[in-house]
Amino acid sequence: MLDRNKSYIESFNFAFLGLSKLVETKITNSPKLVNLEVTKKCNARCDFCDYWQTQHEERLDDYTDLIKKINPLVVMVTGGEPMLRKDIVEIIKQIKSASYFTYTGIITKGDLLDMNKAKALYDAGIDQIAISLDFLGDRHSENRGVNGLWSHVSDLIPRISTELKRTISINTIIMDDNLHQIVDMAKKAKEWGANISFSSYSVMKANNDEHFINDEIKKVSQVINELISLKKAWGDTIVSSEYYLSQIPVFFKNGYGPPCNAGSSFLTATPDGHIKRCSEMPAVCHYTDYEPNYFTKTKCTTCWFGCRGETQAPVIAKARELIGV
Repeated sequence: MLDRNKSYIESFNFAFLGLSKLVETKITNSPKLVNLEVTKKCNARCDFCDYWQTQHEERLDDYTDLIKKINPLVVMVTGGEPMLRKDIVEIIKQIKSASYFTYTGIITKGDLLDMNKAKALYDAGIDQIAISLDFLGDRHSENRGVNGLWSHVSDLIPRISTELKRTISINTIIMDDNLHQIVDMAKKAKEWGANISFSSYSVMKANNDEHFINDEIKKVSQVINELISLKKAWGDTIVSSEYYLSQIPVFFKNGYGPPCNAGSSFLTATPDGHIKRCSEMPAVCHYTDYEPNYFTKTKCTTCWFGCRGETQAPVIAKARELIGV
């Protein structure tokens, strides 16, 4: 997705290279998206994820060859908490150097991010910094087990917008606990000069069904309809596709999503360079052994994460949203 502060020439060049890479991934059967886990360690204590329990891990120092081998359109650097990697700026440089175009983002809870680190990431070529946000207010800090988190990110996000002239992305998981705040979170993103994308809570990550929406499907539909209306009115503030949003009530009503294309349209790379269909599946090979069409089709319907739902959105529509044409 284009940063709204790019010049016309920058936007045109970005769009041209992005479309060229999209065509290349179709021809070569490369995945559209790689979620690159650079660490499984985390300093939070979320009850919907167990990565924070990781004590020891093997990891690569250089991911350049991995990205060259897989050649995706998009790389999202994830964790754990990726900002725990002291070499995170160098990792972004590695990803950007691996191809003429790799849209590169990072997903962080934001407590280890400040203005200087944000500037360093942007100078390294990162296209998107995404901050996870579960609630408005101090409940977000409590939910993540990080004191002062809400105060920090609610100050940082608008500062990056006004002082660095860059657009922070907010990632929000829709769940039973925050359903009543979802529309207000979209409005807060607009107020901050940020954009926002949504995902759907899944039980599978930590086998915790406490946050799954079971009884308020009508309310889910109302919230999603309002988000779609705001998306049409605001333009690029809400970046989740209409396709993805429209499937969220269906997912919570049925308790499952459509068949998944993990392993083809998107996949996950572990900190030590092994390849998995998705973050919840076991590693099956080292990246040096990976080839297009390595994975057979799966019938898994367990989740409706944004990272997979968006890769299943109609290609032309999603390409337009991604590169702003």
